[in-house]
Amino acid sequence: MKKTYALILVLGLILTTAVSRPVLAMEKGVMSIVGPVVGVPVGGVMGLVRGAESKGVEYADTFSKKMGDDLLGKLIGIPTGLIVGHVAGGITGLAKGIVDGVVIGIDDPLSTDSASLSGEFLDFEPYKILESTK
Repeated sequence: MKKTYALILVLGLILTTAVSRPVLAMEKGVMSIVGPVVGVPVGGVMGLVRGAESKGVEYADTFSKKMGDDLLGKLIGIPTGLIVGHVAGGITGLAKGIVDGVVIGIDDPLSTDSASLSGEFLDFEPYKILESTK
């Protein structure tokens, strides 16, 4: 009699575990699909725009100061810094936005972090691409 109850208890435990795990996985699976589907395009575009603008402004300021703070330094440094900063920041910002959209989109779907929208607009660091994977 005790063996029958023990067997029923063990079978019930196995059945409960077998049924509840797919339900939990399905909940995580649906959200793990929705997060990157929304986060990758929005995060990619916002990362591109925010990275280009933040690094363009930063490089224009840095280049003009390094070339001298006179008129000639500003005439050469500001346009050069804007172009180099926009290209470098845009490419790395796009990569950071896509990586954040995938990594953070799975863990925290539909958040401002997964779409590269958190923080001030120019306070964006596109060179820290793999920061969200830690």
